[in-house]
Amino acid sequence: MTKEKYDIVIIGSGLGGLACAYILGKFGYKVCVLEKHFKTGGNLQTFKRKGCRFDTGMHYVGSLGEGEVLHKFFNYLDLLGKVDARRLDEDAFDVINIAGREYNYAMGYEKFTQSLIQDFPNEEKAILAYVHKIRMLSEGSDIFNLREVDLMDTSNMSYYGQSTSSFIASLTNNIELRSVLAALNPLYGGGENTTPLYVHALVNHFFITSAWRLTEGGDQISDALVTSIQGMEGKVLTKSEVVKFHFEDKLMSAVETSKGDVFEADYFISNMHPSVTMDLVPDNKIRKSYKSRLTNLENTISAFIVYIVLKKNQIPYLNKNYYYYKTNNVWGVDNYGKGEWPQGLMLYFAFDKNNPEYAESVTIITYMKYEEVKKWEGTKIECRGEEYLAFKAEKEREVMACVSEVFPDILDAIDSSYTSSPLSFKDYTGTKEGSMYGIVRDCTKPIESYLPSRTKISNLLLTGQSVNLHGITGVLCGALLTCGQLVDINAILKEINSCYPEEYKIK
Repeated sequence: MTKEKYDIVIIGSGLGGLACAYILGKFGYKVCVLEKHFKTGGNLQTFKRKGCRFDTGMHYVGSLGEGEVLHKFFNYLDLLGKVDARRLDEDAFDVINIAGREYNYAMGYEKFTQSLIQDFPNEEKAILAYVHKIRMLSEGSDIFNLREVDLMDTSNMSYYGQSTSSFIASLTNNIELRSVLAALNPLYGGGENTTPLYVHALVNHFFITSAWRLTEGGDQISDALVTSIQGMEGKVLTKSEVVKFHFEDKLMSAVETSKGDVFEADYFISNMHPSVTMDLVPDNKIRKSYKSRLTNLENTISAFIVYIVLKKNQIPYLNKNYYYYKTNNVWGVDNYGKGEWPQGLMLYFAFDKNNPEYAESVTIITYMKYEEVKKWEGTKIECRGEEYLAFKAEKEREVMACVSEVFPDILDAIDSSYTSSPLSFKDYTGTKEGSMYGIVRDCTKPIESYLPSRTKISNLLLTGQSVNLHGITGVLCGALLTCGQLVDINAILKEINSCYPEEYKIK
């Protein structure tokens, strides 16, 4: 058993945890990150099969162009030049197939607007109103534009209480256009009556601004951050699962791992799911109502994923993503009954580096409820039994039958395939019930479903996709808010902007 003392201990090495470690390390804090798995990164993790790299969570990113918010973050985090990215097709970075008809999401607001007007010439007024609102909300957010912030400002909370679907419905009676505008809702686990407009606006804005594929996988980011943290004399320890919180009076004093190692600190940041965090807090150290609220937060749905290694030179590479909905109801993909699954799919292609005109692999994602795999939740990875393997094989057949409706050639081009279920998400990332995006942001409960970084334990903070917003930019902004509880957040923002090279800034 070892016993060590740090300024800050961070539990979990997802993007939020690593970003906090990097930022606080730059401000001179002695930081230690504890990760339960053998590999860092959380949803940034990748794996390889037959030489093909597959992302588990970070399939594409937005706003990575020069002068854009993610580019500024990458510059500050010393990731530029260490992360390989490829801009997606500017005329159609996402293709939306709704009940057999295709629509393009074009890159840049001018192209995006004109592409929609071309498909819906009688809806120009509604389209212009939509774009105006999305830009107003996104560009009006200080934290998401890396401007000076007031942590006490609640002026934007009104948009937490407005639903995306009601806003879109207020613009047009055209059901088809409504579906197209809401078609990227799988990127935030959207609910027709619950998703706040601000979530939709920010997510769509990031990708419309510019959309990119990380060609060497999301773990480029985590690997580079770990190296930088270690270069600042911080520690990142894998195979170090935190199983116990120690307290002195009302403050945390240390965490203990499953190996019995104890890590003391002045402050603690949990990158774990908030309800998993609360499971480690003794009942007598926190108000019962607060713990109950965080423990019982509703989670976004999980997913079933098929990873396919393709035969060489069989399927042309698509420098875009493909969303397929069987019906006009783009909000209803998660509400499936028996025999109705899957109602929609997302497909992401990776190109063959030796022959870039062709795809080497494709990743296919669809929603899946955790209750479908709950019976195996006590099992371990690779040891779930024959019944589970048969379940996954049947689900893969159902997914591929759906894929064949839009890409029939893929079936004969499969070299090998692999699958993951909500249990894979749960066990590899530690997220509750395999949730893809953490907690549900609910416009009908704007206060209850908003999770600040500060907890009722004054030296325990939260970070990760359940704080602020999910996705790479949402999590990085959330990390800023978390670190802003320990150092002046505007000092961090000033440093991000002051170190940004002049030649990158949009004139």
